[in-house]
Amino acid sequence: MSDTKTKRAKIVRDFTDAGTETQFTAGATVEMTEGAFANYQACGLVEVAADEPAAPAAPAGRKAS
Repeated sequence: MSDTKTKRAKIVRDFTDAGTETQFTAGATVEMTEGAFANYQACGLVEVAADEPAAPAAPAGRKAS
């Protein structure tokens, strides 16, 4: 059994996944695999849910003196 990581996603607009025929409703928050999240996010269909911790900020570079 694999240990699939999941991510909470906020659905940005109504859509149906063409491969699985799963329907999603705008404004809903759902749990999905990280891979599905990445695919949907690239298409502008989902965003990180408000209760999901934000990714850490990249360290600031040094300023030229």
